Amino acid sequence: MYNIRKKLWLVMLLLFAASTVLLKIYPTGNSDAPALPADATVTAQSDIFSGDGDRFAAHRGYSRYAPENSIPAFELAGRNGFWGIETDIYETTDGAFVCMHDEELDRTTNGTGAITDYSLEELSAFQIDAGSNVEISDNLKIPTFEEYLEICMRYGCVAVIEIKTVRNYDALLNIIYASGAGGRSVVMGNINDMLEIRARDAQIPVMTIGYTPAPYTDSLAEISQISENRGVLYNYPQADKAVIDLLHQQNMYCGVWSVDDEETADEYLSYGADFVVTNELPPRLSYMSGGNE
Repeated sequence: MYNIRKKLWLVMLLLFAASTVLLKIYPTGNSDAPALPADATVTAQSDIFSGDGDRFAAHRGYSRYAPENSIPAFELAGRNGFWGIETDIYETTDGAFVCMHDEELDRTTNGTGAITDYSLEELSAFQIDAGSNVEISDNLKIPTFEEYLEICMRYGCVAVIEIKTVRNYDALLNIIYASGAGGRSVVMGNINDMLEIRARDAQIPVMTIGYTPAPYTDSLAEISQISENRGVLYNYPQADKAVIDLLHQQNMYCGVWSVDDEETADEYLSYGADFVVTNELPPRLSYMSGGNE
């Protein structure tokens, strides 16, 4: 009997030691997960869509007057009082995030090939060499996600973030929260990316994107997989007052893109669109939520 008890104690000790080693190798929880606010899991509607003023988001920054997705475009949008600044995000080979619309470098920079094939250091060797008033600088670099967020926070603008290619969603959210933009951002993209974001965070609104000529119901059906704090950014020919009303009845947000004439923008705002994405509409400082200068 003594030998049996001795063997049982030995087995228990071995199991305890094994479990301790496993916990060190595979810790519970995610040390990279963002530190969310205590009430993040109960946020049903975001405050960024409340209050007075027309909500305009500068598409890729104020891209009518500065090269798209450049520091000058973001700065110009901030100084001119836009409610939000929209950009597109790719992850580099070394896990950094940069702002660019195209998958390829060729159209807007002196680089070539897929942006996701480069590290951040390698991308820093390229210059933005195309876009509106590109001559404003002879050394425009591809902005990092952190640089973009810093500008949004400095001017009090909502960060309107479209995911293009991201692998590490935890790292992306960590950067957003570290910048102070956790309660001042919207994340958009395909439904798979939005499901990944929502699985990690409940505070930031998530939106799928509608593209003409697809019916508006496609994006609506996708985002319905997420239960709250969600919506659709429609390519504006897809959406009318009935569509916006339908989304609001289902407690969803509705934005429209990209609207570059004032009459159409006013029409959508009168329908109750939560925000309008634009390349060039003059920022009407007396009406817009913002008015920084």
